[in-house]
Amino acid sequence: MYKSAGYRVFTDSAEQQQLESRFAPILHQQLQHNLQAFRQYIPAIADLLRGYQSQRYSLLCEKAGYLNIVDFSVGQVLYPDEPFVAAKREVDAFIQRAPLIYLSEYESEPYQPLSDKTEVVVMLGLGFGYQLLPLLHRANIKHLIIYEPDTDILACSVQTADWAAILRLAQSKGTALYLQVGQDGSGLPSDLAELKAAVNFEQFALYRHYSHPVMDKVKHHLQQYSGNSAMLLNSKLHFHAYSDLYDEVDARHGDPLGIEQVSAYQDQTLYQKNLAALQKYYPQVHSAITQHKSRHWQLVKDSHGKVNLYHGERQVLFYQDYQKDSEQLVSDFCQHPFQDDVLIGSSPSYKLRSYLHQQKVRQLMPILERSVKKRSQLPKELDSLILFGIALGEHVKLLLQQHQVKHLYLCEPNLDFFSASLHTTDWAALFDQIAEQGGRLYLNLGGDGSEYFLDLMRQFYQVGAFSIANTHLLTSYYNNPMNKAISELRDNLRVVLAMGEYFDHARFGIAHTYGNFSNGAGILRQGFGLQRHAFQQLPVFIIGNGPSLDKCFDYLHQYKDQAVIISCGTALKALHKQGIKPDFHAELEQNRATYEWVSQVEDPEYLKQITLVSVNGVHPDTMALFKDTLLCFKDGEASTQLFQAALKANSIQTESLSFAYPTVTNMVMNMVLRLGFESIYLFGVDLGFVDINYHHSRSSAYYKQDGSQIYDYQKAHGGGLPTPGNFLPFVFTKPEFDVSRKLIEQSIAHSGRRSEVYNCSNGVKIVGATALLPENILLAPVPEGKQYLLQQLLSEGYQRLASDLPLQIVGQLDLTMLGQTVESWLELLSEEVVTEQQAAKLIEKQWAFLLRTKLEPGNPTFILLNGSTNYFSAIMLKLVSTDQEDNSQLAAFLDVLAVWREYLTEVLKEYPANRLKYDEVSMHYLFSKPKEN
Repeated sequence: MYKSAGYRVFTDSAEQQQLESRFAPILHQQLQHNLQAFRQYIPAIADLLRGYQSQRYSLLCEKAGYLNIVDFSVGQVLYPDEPFVAAKREVDAFIQRAPLIYLSEYESEPYQPLSDKTEVVVMLGLGFGYQLLPLLHRANIKHLIIYEPDTDILACSVQTADWAAILRLAQSKGTALYLQVGQDGSGLPSDLAELKAAVNFEQFALYRHYSHPVMDKVKHHLQQYSGNSAMLLNSKLHFHAYSDLYDEVDARHGDPLGIEQVSAYQDQTLYQKNLAALQKYYPQVHSAITQHKSRHWQLVKDSHGKVNLYHGERQVLFYQDYQKDSEQLVSDFCQHPFQDDVLIGSSPSYKLRSYLHQQKVRQLMPILERSVKKRSQLPKELDSLILFGIALGEHVKLLLQQHQVKHLYLCEPNLDFFSASLHTTDWAALFDQIAEQGGRLYLNLGGDGSEYFLDLMRQFYQVGAFSIANTHLLTSYYNNPMNKAISELRDNLRVVLAMGEYFDHARFGIAHTYGNFSNGAGILRQGFGLQRHAFQQLPVFIIGNGPSLDKCFDYLHQYKDQAVIISCGTALKALHKQGIKPDFHAELEQNRATYEWVSQVEDPEYLKQITLVSVNGVHPDTMALFKDTLLCFKDGEASTQLFQAALKANSIQTESLSFAYPTVTNMVMNMVLRLGFESIYLFGVDLGFVDINYHHSRSSAYYKQDGSQIYDYQKAHGGGLPTPGNFLPFVFTKPEFDVSRKLIEQSIAHSGRRSEVYNCSNGVKIVGATALLPENILLAPVPEGKQYLLQQLLSEGYQRLASDLPLQIVGQLDLTMLGQTVESWLELLSEEVVTEQQAAKLIEKQWAFLLRTKLEPGNPTFILLNGSTNYFSAIMLKLVSTDQEDNSQLAAFLDVLAVWREYLTEVLKEYPANRLKYDEVSMHYLFSKPKEN
């Protein structure tokens, strides 16, 4: 089960520091004592540890008063319980039932009590090494070979175990100790052959202290070929680590030695009951489970008669104790709930600092910092809980006995686990309970966890994306693929929240859409790309501004007359600098920053030969720079809801893009696929970088004339996360780019494979796009001229609106109704609130109030304030979702409520007077020349 270091330390940092201060002199003294012993007995180890700096593992002082080893890269401890006590139990079990490996044919039992005189013991994993003293005391071992893959672990051991005593005892008993540090056991056949040449032995005992992907492979090989010396001593063998998701195990699990005797277990009555419930509530899951055959894990009863999960090949028990582990997990979570405070972790945007929403968020930050982080107890009622890892499901049952969850998202990549849980957990009762309480349970099963973001986002959008802000996360067990998926999910949710359509975005989207249509922009007709057209045979080059673009300019020159060239965002300046004129240029952002980025191309005539493609809310000033503008609606935005519905009422059917975020490349990919182009080539769509200082094309506006960056990219965006590359094993990306990649993959998948997509960029790997080096591009000649075919697209695919229609549409927004609604709203929010329960009720009333306005024709309140209301409601709900009887969070709630009332008051003051005002964001500070002294 989950062994989070966070649950094992004091929440009070001063108390934890005091504990560590008590341990520090003891550890220092033990280290010096042990180093002196190593210098005497094994000088090579003393040399190895001189000045050694840990890379991954270090010591952790647990609040229970003992030490553990923590993997600080993932926050997991090695030992689930007190290591010293566990070591004594482990040695007792090994002495009683030692796994024996025979070098020649044998008739003896593979597990036997350890002989008083044992020639050779092979130990896989050192850990703290607490097992060595009791083992050497109780057994007469001639040769003890210890494999420890990580030097960090040895460094921890040397600070804690009494190596001076271990080495003295080994010498006094005539035990030769071989410390194979940095070795994962794959060299064991060679080591055994070498030892066999010097020492006559026919068998050895195998002691596994902890599981490791390679050491467990070695262990399996030894036991599989016991009695076959040719295989056991074959030095040419290569051991490949366990890497399949279904083979993931904890290092210190319920059977470290691999000697547990288990028996198969089933509960067919409960199983059939649960299958019937799945058929009722989740028919697709029912179908998948009835066809599933457990691959690696079996449901068993262990030697104590308790239910468990058993991995036969690796000889691993999942639980230490099924019931106790589940109870401990739930207890730890309830006392210290990890709530992924994406709102707190997100800073207000500097670029959008003039926005009313951003100004109010800035006022909230100090309130949240001092209040939300003080909370510890898990509330009895939860809005949303994402639970990663179902296993046998006992912890799910325990949680739902103690807490009511409105939206429960269960994620389990291992179908062996969920299938087994149908014999142990009464899912039928849990499904009924959640349904009776008016809640919803979402099952996300199978896969490797990489699809969690898209699955969960679809489910979040059903209940309101801003429920993300009040969502708790619980991970019940650890494995590498799921941990990576969870980390990505957190980053991706932050990106989604950062892109929320708040008041300013909604108002400017409506104003810009009005301005663009009034100025003659075309809008894409619905379903146009589903028909067959001659222009679709034209290859399309989508040009991003990734660093690999710099090596593609020759190919763009070569094919510019044969392919449709679409530049994306800041790639335009790079193309201009290289003398390449795209047919289309794409922008996505709504604010006026796009005008300033485009204006870095100081060539108005060049721009007036290019057509802008964008979504409806692009800034009208940006539109004015180009020859023509072609638009498409973007799903889910206020301006889309208003204009698309009005156009439909006027018998104008228009297209809307689903995957048009977070980057401009997403919008272009979605649009080009929607238009039905058959061949699409990606250049400079790196969505990452090999070198953090080389993050965009050096010909673009991100770099000055002297080659220096216009701002410190690493400081602003971080150093990047490793991810599989298109041409390289891996490159670095950032969360926004990772979301972009996933949504590009979704848009390709949803296109039905009507188009071939080629990734010619030296960036991230994009599933669904074929990696193709630019020099290997082969384009067939197009019989009809490119410009002739493009004219067909423009004239037939896009419609221009009557000049008076845009004003008629915005005229539908009744500003008098807005004023009356906000006044009533403020009156509602002035109700006296003296308890947290009343506060929570007020949030519910506010949401019901806003939903009613959605049904009132002409009332613009909902489309203007839906996103902002969700944001503030989530924060206020976060503050009062506690069970504290002292109403300690009420003061913070009232502070936030006061900011929210100011927000609504300023909306009422500002919007009616300037409803068609355009955004005025400026990025001038990036491009202005420094003043001379």
